[in-house]
Amino acid sequence: MAVGKSRRIVGAATALLGAGAACAVMAAPASASVSKIEITTPSGYGSTAGLYGAGCSYDVEATVTGSETVAFTVAKDGTNIGSKSVQPSNSKAAYTFEPESPGTYTIKAFQKGNPMSQSVEAKVGTGIQLPSTGSVELPLSGSCIVLG
Repeated sequence: MAVGKSRRIVGAATALLGAGAACAVMAAPASASVSKIEITTPSGYGSTAGLYGAGCSYDVEATVTGSETVAFTVAKDGTNIGSKSVQPSNSKAAYTFEPESPGTYTIKAFQKGNPMSQSVEAKVGTGIQLPSTGSVELPLSGSCIVLG
């Protein structure tokens, strides 16, 4: 009887190890992934440092490891409000973030075929987008003044 019981224990242990190995192989990261996401346009200055302006536009860049499409999703105060797919070039995917009203926004990026994402948070206050002066270089041309 003892031999039969020990065989069952060894068999069960072998099955568990096999199942664990299969899970580890299936959970291996896909070759395409987003390794970094950042808002590359500066936020406000001085007392509004770290705050972005509603009505202004900001460049967001995701660094990726593959050539598959990158999906950017935007949520405001926890509610999804939009998404856009972008084809990366030279391991980068670019997106223009244009918050319409104050709040806390989360921008996520993930690459097709890999559900793992990277995200960045943007706190948005009232902003005034200054017009671009075109070919004439003037201070603050095209900048956003963040009021808070």
